[in-house]
Amino acid sequence: MAPNSLAIRTKAVFLALFCGLASALLPAADVAGEIAQAAAEAKAKQWEKARDRNMQLLATQLDGLTEDQAATCYKSLVYACEKLDPVDVDTMLKGLDALLLKPNLQGAKALVTGCQAAIWDAWKAENRDGAAQIVDKLLAYTQGEPIGGAGMYVVKIDHLCKNGKMVEAADLAHKVIQTDRTVGTLNTWLCTQITDAMVAGAKADGNWGRVATGWVDTMRLWDTSKAKPDGKADGAVLGLFRTRVLPNVTKAEEAEQVAQMAAMCIPTVIRDPARCHELQKAIVLAYVQTGQKEKAAAAMGTLYQTCPTDRFDALVDDIAGILKQMDGSIARANRFLDYVKFGTVGPDGKAGTEDDTVNPFPAAKAELSQEAVSAYQEAIAGNWKSTWEDKRAQAMLYRYLDEPQQALKLLGEAFSLAPMQPEPLQLVVGDMTNVLIQLSGNPADGERLAQFLKFGKEGQDGKAGTDDDLADPRAPFLK
Repeated sequence: MAPNSLAIRTKAVFLALFCGLASALLPAADVAGEIAQAAAEAKAKQWEKARDRNMQLLATQLDGLTEDQAATCYKSLVYACEKLDPVDVDTMLKGLDALLLKPNLQGAKALVTGCQAAIWDAWKAENRDGAAQIVDKLLAYTQGEPIGGAGMYVVKIDHLCKNGKMVEAADLAHKVIQTDRTVGTLNTWLCTQITDAMVAGAKADGNWGRVATGWVDTMRLWDTSKAKPDGKADGAVLGLFRTRVLPNVTKAEEAEQVAQMAAMCIPTVIRDPARCHELQKAIVLAYVQTGQKEKAAAAMGTLYQTCPTDRFDALVDDIAGILKQMDGSIARANRFLDYVKFGTVGPDGKAGTEDDTVNPFPAAKAELSQEAVSAYQEAIAGNWKSTWEDKRAQAMLYRYLDEPQQALKLLGEAFSLAPMQPEPLQLVVGDMTNVLIQLSGNPADGERLAQFLKFGKEGQDGKAGTDDDLADPRAPFLK
């Protein structure tokens, strides 16, 4: 994994002589003292002294440093270099050359944090070549395997694109998002950069199926905490898929790849209903794009039945538009809108009469791959806490598996655990209302549920046995 010992000695001597820092190895106690002195100099904002002392430790005392000490020295060196004006990118590079002569650093957390800071410091200082060199050195040390977060490699991806190396940039983008398994580590800008690189690579080599599945990994890594709903049908990262990737997905097998990979991803991010929703919508769009109408309709049924409360109005418009696009008429779109308004019981609110409305989605749901089934099973068996958030997330799993009765039960538990605050109560009650209407086929049950949850079985007057007593509309489905 690291260079051989002769190469280490040769380069270490060169670095020490080059920097004018050659000296004998210090005793361990003296090394610890030097590290402490460098920390004191940084605390006193003596940045040049802190830089030079850390550089000296890396260039002359590497054999005497533990892996953690060496990586921490580099992290401290970077911190000192970034405080100088201008930022001292050259010393960051020399320090990294010295550090990476030491084997077995992959487990040192400071290696990642130090390199990440150096990369972004060079980037912000508009030294894009320097930032790319840091990534190159790190990848050479790890034999091409990315370590740390995906974001730190975007500078290299951008550098490759700007130098016309589109396929190489796409290869690195795919490798990075497949290696980084941490959900929610990329902001919207980073997702855009990675998607653009993959798209550029596909324009060069024609492998659009790879881009489509790569986008699913990008969605998994997207940090949605700052991406609040804005009323639009698409979130920012789904917008990238719809505008930049989807128009080039033309083969049924490519659409199927997207669908199955997205289906596998949904249970891994089930605590984020908005992200799940975007992934399910991508499944619909991929099937529509490739003319697979039956699969698209089945996926739309799942999309509608699992829609988060705050996305519902936008989704209704979106589905109506997709149905019109698929059919070339507004007939089924209008039937869908009637279904949203009246459920299956029709305008008179009674099942089994002439005005009953037909569910516009197929009864049979899209089949999941064995890998997706395993992902759901693993999620269901996960380490769940007795909180309203976890109960709601568990309910969402069962909604995706088309088991609304189990979802309704869990949402009742979520309601019991939710604090007396507007947002959590609205989210849980909204989900519960949608699941109840799915089961009963009658949108009026949504209002009945709201009244029951507000006033209880004794009704608004708070007295049992009076005319305003209320029945729990969930009761028939919780037996």
